[in-house]
Amino acid sequence: MKAMLLKMALPMILSMIEEMINEENIRKYGDKLFDLIEDFVRDSETKVDDATVLPLVKAARIALNIPDND
Repeated sequence: MKAMLLKMALPMILSMIEEMINEENIRKYGDKLFDLIEDFVRDSETKVDDATVLPLVKAARIALNIPDND
């Protein structure tokens, strides 16, 4: 029974995901994800993260063309 339900639901789920994954949403939610990471790293007590993680996030933003919309 569960396998049959999964077989029926999977195409609908994949279709919904396909519609949600567009360039606009990737930029919008990618920016939010990167903002969350940046805030978490800045708020942490370890300064090593600031020197290593933040430059990686900046490079990822550039590579993925996700500007910082703060």
